[in-house]
Amino acid sequence: MWALPNLESLASRDTTLHFDQSALFPCLRQCNHTTRVGLFLTSVGQPRVYIGHQLELGSFLGRTPYITNLVLRFTGPRRWIVPPSGSSSPLLPQLRKLLVADVPSSWDVSWPCLLLEMAPSLETLHIHIAPCNERPGHVIPWEPTELRRHHLKELVVAGFQGTKRQICFVKFVVGVSTSLRRVALFRNGRAEDKGHWDWEMVTEQHSWTNRQKNATQKKIMDGVSFSRPPPQFVFG
Repeated sequence: MWALPNLESLASRDTTLHFDQSALFPCLRQCNHTTRVGLFLTSVGQPRVYIGHQLELGSFLGRTPYITNLVLRFTGPRRWIVPPSGSSSPLLPQLRKLLVADVPSSWDVSWPCLLLEMAPSLETLHIHIAPCNERPGHVIPWEPTELRRHHLKELVVAGFQGTKRQICFVKFVVGVSTSLRRVALFRNGRAEDKGHWDWEMVTEQHSWTNRQKNATQKKIMDGVSFSRPPPQFVFG
């Protein structure tokens, strides 16, 4: 894509975008990207063969620094999205609201931490994890970080099953967010579109026992230091 100086909203579906290195979109505030990559080929009597490739986050977000509202649906039998190479400066300095929907449960669900690293102004983070029959894929080797996010107020995770990587993801977000007020974890639910640019987290009530709530919260908060009131946890 070349420069479109008046473009305000962009939605792409099953399309790999290529932004020209000189392109700039100064009015672009809303993006919605839906992309599936990869498949398994099967032959009688032969093991399955995976066909796919990896893409950097910069392929979708590298030339859109002014967006404030972002919806991502990246799916496939294996995780194919990888960190951007090159500059470590935030790609999304003005992003306020983020939905990562339909994350296959076989993926390392902590991958949206990459987005949190890129978005210092993020206020709302919603994640929807979708059931998947594939075996768990490779995990992301996160290093200890001094990252701090001072604007994030709300984290909502639908499809939360309390797996090790899901706990790791929530722990990471809680640990780096100095103003986090609410952490909502729902066993069942989905992200329902309200047009291209907005959504509603539709959840179904699940009965957690007090023991389950306390155990889950303890796993998340264990080792997390706080110099401010801890966030409110909501279980559903």
